Amino acid sequence: MIVPTVPQGLLLFLLGGVFLYFLQAGSRTFYYTDSASEPGATVGQLSFLVTGTIPTWFLGLHQAIPSSNGIAAALLLTLSVTVYEWARQTIWGRRFGLGWGEQVPDALCATGPYRYIRHPIYLGYQLAFLAALIALPHWSTAAIFLVNAALFTYAALDDERKLAASPLAADYAAYRERTGMFLPKFRVTAAGPGR
Repeated sequence: MIVPTVPQGLLLFLLGGVFLYFLQAGSRTFYYTDSASEPGATVGQLSFLVTGTIPTWFLGLHQAIPSSNGIAAALLLTLSVTVYEWARQTIWGRRFGLGWGEQVPDALCATGPYRYIRHPIYLGYQLAFLAALIALPHWSTAAIFLVNAALFTYAALDDERKLAASPLAADYAAYRERTGMFLPKFRVTAAGPGR
């Protein structure tokens, strides 16, 4: 076991703590009728605790964080929380459901970060796991990142399946054409003759 420096200890606290924050903030944001019948709540809780907070804090007490990795991880973690909060504030009160649930929002949301990408909440989660990997490069954090990237991509695809089968299907199909899943779509326009 190593004794982390004050900056490393603070970064570890934030890296592990962000997953606890996702649990707490998500429980106040997402709409669900019965948490027992919403598998997304359980999956998210297990993911954030078992593959997020606990391993990050444990590994952080056994591995030093190089300064360059710590800075990069802190910047990525800031981006993660910024994207997550921007998305969370945008959907507040719009009845967005939990992953793997059956709740479909009452209307399509194409404002805030949803103007550019379809799944900013899941992107925020993935960026936090990537920040942990960058801070603590290890086979276990690499595996944790890959598992959670796959998990939240699957959740996004499941959400898209529900929306494609809902009354919002036509609007959602047009929305998908102009936005990326996790990264914005950039349209390249061809220059016409004489330009």
